[in-house]
Amino acid sequence: MIINMLKQHKENEKASFHMPGHKNGVGFQGAPFSGALFSFDTTELPGTDALIEPEGAILEAEKYAASLYRAKHSFFLVNGSTGGILAMIYSAFSPGDRVIVDRNCHQSVLNGIVLSGVSPVYVTPEGSRLPDVPGTVSPELVEQALNLYPDIRGAIITGPNYYGATANIKAVADLLHKHNAVLLVDEAHGAHFPFSTRLPESAICLGADMSVVSLHKTLPAPNQTALLNIGKRISIQKTRTAVRMFQTSSPSYVLLAAMEYALQYAETKGNAETERMLSLLSPLNLPSLDDPLKLLPTWADKGISGYMAEEILRTQFGIYVEMCNTHRILCMASWCNSEADVKRLSEGLAYLDALPQQGEPIACPAKVEAAVNVSAITPAEATRFPHGLLPLQKAKGKICVSAVSAFPPCIPVLLPGEIITSESIAYINELQRNHATITGMTDDMVAVVL
Repeated sequence: MIINMLKQHKENEKASFHMPGHKNGVGFQGAPFSGALFSFDTTELPGTDALIEPEGAILEAEKYAASLYRAKHSFFLVNGSTGGILAMIYSAFSPGDRVIVDRNCHQSVLNGIVLSGVSPVYVTPEGSRLPDVPGTVSPELVEQALNLYPDIRGAIITGPNYYGATANIKAVADLLHKHNAVLLVDEAHGAHFPFSTRLPESAICLGADMSVVSLHKTLPAPNQTALLNIGKRISIQKTRTAVRMFQTSSPSYVLLAAMEYALQYAETKGNAETERMLSLLSPLNLPSLDDPLKLLPTWADKGISGYMAEEILRTQFGIYVEMCNTHRILCMASWCNSEADVKRLSEGLAYLDALPQQGEPIACPAKVEAAVNVSAITPAEATRFPHGLLPLQKAKGKICVSAVSAFPPCIPVLLPGEIITSESIAYINELQRNHATITGMTDDMVAVVL
C-alpha cells in the first residue's frame, strides 16, 4: 500500500520545493550506499559501535559534526529534532524552573516542558518585515521577561523559524548569561547555515548553549536525522544521559551512515551549491527573510490565496510546495534542487503572475504585538488535572489540556494550560475551512480541564 502510494506520488511530482532536503533521493546520487541502501543496516556488534554509548566510529562522526558546527559536542539523533528538543529541555532544567518560551514554538517544545515540569513564561514576538509572517524573539522581549521574573533559569527560542527569519541569538545569549541563565535554540531549519557565508551564522557560534538542527530539512539526509549541539557551559555526559532517554536503543545504521554522508556533502559542496542555488533563484525575485533558500511568494493583492496558488502549482505543474496559508506559499529550496526544478517553478510563478484579478485583495492579518504572559496553569499541571473532551465551539473559557496545532508547521494555536478564547476558536475554524491538518483534536473535540 505505501509503496504504491509513493509510486503514484512520484508520477505526480515534477519538482520538489518542500522537505526533505534530499529531494526525492536526488541528493543520494554518488553516496556509497546508493546502490544497496539497506545493506548498511546492521545492529550493535563487535566492530559496529553503539549509538547509545559510542566509543568508535559513531563517536568519531559525532566529533566531526561538532567541528562543523563549532560545538563542544554533537549528538547524532535518529528520532528527529523532536527527540533532541525533549533531551535538551530535560537535561537543562529542573521541575519548577521558570523558563522563557517562544509562543510560536514547535509542539515538541511544549512536550518537553510537560515532561520536565518547568514553568513557562511565554513571549510572543512581533511579526517579521513581511507583515503576515511571524517574527522571532527579540532581546528586548527577553529583557522584559527577565525584569518581570528575575528567577528565570533560561530560554527556549526558535531561530530560524519555519519561514526563515532568524533571531538575534548573540544578544539574547549575552543577556541570559549575565543572569546566569542558559539559551536553548530550536534551530531545526538551520542545518545548512555553517556551510556558506551567504547564510546566517549558526546558533552555537553566536553563543547559544544548546541547539538542535534537522539535517533532513535542508541537507541531503533522510527524514528523522538531526543533531543536538552543545556549547562549552553544558555537560556532555548529562546530555548523553538525556538523549538516551528520548532516543531508540535500536537506531537505523542507514540513518547514521546517511547523516555522516550529508555532513561530508555539506562540508565539501555546501558553499558552491549555495552559490549555484542563489544564482538560479535570484532571477525569480521572490520575497524571503534571512534564509534566501526559503521563498515566500504571494498574490494576495490579486485576490489569490496561498491555498489557490498551491493547488494551481500542484495540479497544473506538478510542483509541491512546503506550505500554504491564506496569504502566501512557502517554497523550500535546497542544494539538491536542479536547474530544471527552478525552471518549472519559474513557469508556475509566471502563470500565477499572469492571471487576472480573482477578487478583492486579501487583507493582511492584523499586526502581532509583542507580549509576555503566563498561562492559567502550567502545561504539566494541565495534563495531571481531571479532563475530558468538549466540542471546540463550546470550549470558550475552558483550560486547554493538549496542544492544538496546524500542520505544517506544528506551531500551537492552543497551549496546554491556556484559556481557550473566541479568537483562537475562530482561527481554528478558519484553518479547518481551508482544509489544514489540525493536530491535538478528535472529531472537533478538544481536551479541557474539568
